[in-house]
Amino acid sequence: MISFNCLPEQEVLADFVRRECIERIDIRFCRDDAAEGASETSIITCAPAEAEFATIYGITDLGEARAIHDVDLSAAGADELAAACRALFVAILDARRDPPDAAQRHQAEQDAISALSGHLSGPRD
Repeated sequence: MISFNCLPEQEVLADFVRRECIERIDIRFCRDDAAEGASETSIITCAPAEAEFATIYGITDLGEARAIHDVDLSAAGADELAAACRALFVAILDARRDPPDAAQRHQAEQDAISALSGHLSGPRD
């Protein structure tokens, strides 16, 4: 089971895809283009053969990109990338069968905001 590292904490992929109305997948292949020994990074999009890592984005019905998963492109990372794409594709197909209406989408967004703000504020004394 993949732990999607760009989703909000404890978020389930299927719920995220449904709430955000993810319609398609975009994968960006990137590498650090900073000079060797430089203290800063310079991330650029590149050809897959030159990439060090990839980010999977879900594209919403409004055309907005939502980061879902980052993966290093080692041999194991390539397998992880494929598995994450398959899981995302299945979640998109499942969400199309039962899309949220406007009220459900609004409530899910409010619930996510409340959960996030409660998580960020932490316990109160």
